[in-house]
Amino acid sequence: TEMNKEALNQVAALLGTTDKNVVISAVIQAMVNAGVSIDVAFDSLFGEGAYKRFAGEVYQLLRAKQGL
Repeated sequence: TEMNKEALNQVAALLGTTDKNVVISAVIQAMVNAGVSIDVAFDSLFGEGAYKRFAGEVYQLLRAKQGL
């Protein structure tokens, strides 16, 4: 299930911030603390398969940086 914009805005209001990075980090941290796996938490914010795509991009960038 994907989190909607209204839910994220509620979290932002609770945190007293408009910084998207802070809100996203707080939501992922709260979900992980509640026992949700990081990939499921990430996908709930960015859509199904987002974690796998992100991990793949990071992997490729790190390999490129290493010259592999």
